[in-house]
Amino acid sequence: MTLTKIILGSVILVLCVVTIICISAQQGKSNGLGAMAGASSEMDTFFNKNKSRTKDSILAKITVVLTIILVVCILAINYTGITG
Repeated sequence: MTLTKIILGSVILVLCVVTIICISAQQGKSNGLGAMAGASSEMDTFFNKNKSRTKDSILAKITVVLTIILVVCILAINYTGITG
């Protein structure tokens, strides 16, 4: 096992775990069937709506950046010919 393989493999593993955490932390786009009945889990104030959008937009941007870095690392492993 080469040092490059160990480093890139570790980076890929960490990126995968962090990406899964970022995706899991994001809220869903819909409220489900409770929205049809008028149920709401939090107050529908301007501050609460914008606070959740800001958090979700930051998580979405982080997810995109992590995914791009992940793809670049995977391509680097394939390009350098590190196998098995």
